[in-house]
Amino acid sequence: MKAKLQRVECDEEDLIEVPDSWIPVRLEHNAYATPARKAYTLYYLERA
Repeated sequence: MKAKLQRVECDEEDLIEVPDSWIPVRLEHNAYATPARKAYTLYYLERA
């Protein structure tokens, strides 16, 4: 069985509010974001 890895772009404040149905897999800093704005891409799986 293969699960599709989902992704969402978010700010630093958004990382606190991750739904319970998400299983975080990887967090990457977005290189294109300005130094004043910490932007990330969160990769996650969703629970069935």
